[in-house]
Amino acid sequence: MTQLPETTKRLYRADGTPRPVGVIGYPVSHSRSPQFQNAAFEYYNLPHRYEKWEVAPEDLAAFLLEMKNQDFLGLNVTIPHKESVLDHLETGTPEVGDVGAANTLFLHEDQYMAGHNTDVGGFLQVLKEEGCEVAGIRAMVLGAGGAARAIIYALAKAGAIEISIANRTIERAAELCDVFAEQFPNCHIFPLPFDSAGWPPNRNPRNLIVNTTSFGLKPEDKDKPFPFTAWQLSGHHPDRMTYFFDLVYGDTPFLKQARSEKAQHMIDGTSMLVYQGALSFELWTGLPAPREVMLAAVQAPQ
Repeated sequence: MTQLPETTKRLYRADGTPRPVGVIGYPVSHSRSPQFQNAAFEYYNLPHRYEKWEVAPEDLAAFLLEMKNQDFLGLNVTIPHKESVLDHLETGTPEVGDVGAANTLFLHEDQYMAGHNTDVGGFLQVLKEEGCEVAGIRAMVLGAGGAARAIIYALAKAGAIEISIANRTIERAAELCDVFAEQFPNCHIFPLPFDSAGWPPNRNPRNLIVNTTSFGLKPEDKDKPFPFTAWQLSGHHPDRMTYFFDLVYGDTPFLKQARSEKAQHMIDGTSMLVYQGALSFELWTGLPAPREVMLAAVQAPQ
């Protein structure tokens, strides 16, 4: 607990009660965001409770309207709403438009529903701390959803020279290639089928593989083999300088496969979860996020 610094943000409703804050998704029961977000509120002795709300796609519009009527403080957005939520925003930061996805919602001063994307900053912060220099790398992104959009944007903006996008629906991957190739003409961005048999010979090994799919998220996934070997993904022996980054947190099938092939650099989604959440917390509250407190909270035994 620490003394509350001054903030220009309005943390309470007109009746003096805390403004609602939480995460929406479908499913959302797996989310660990309440662990570290509530630790941050407790650090500042604030009475807010960060909640989890399971919202089906067909209920999204009604839920957001209700939250707006309740004068909410902030919302995090996870699968499958990161792209569809854009249809319900009245304004947003430039990054939301560039990425084409939002993971953080807030009410603008004029009470407009606004969006931001903190996945970009959270992802790059983790790579920096892990010693992965993005400028000049060749990367592969598995998946083509809202999280993939943020990762592709972050990598291209930070100077990656090649990004391949592998997705079960290759047309979806091709759409993302078109979007980001126009923004980043100096980065070679191209689609691949979700089948290594259809991949062309890789003469240039990849330095970074990022799994943005939900594989490993469900309990029944934990003992399933990942559909690719680390060798196939990286294009060379994975014990060299290749980073394997799974946005799903925990010891996932993706990371188990990389470890079985002697990969040296493996990152699960825990740090990114906290760092993007810390950026959201700062946006909502105007307070410095207690990152060490938040990280310790999410790593604590359940």
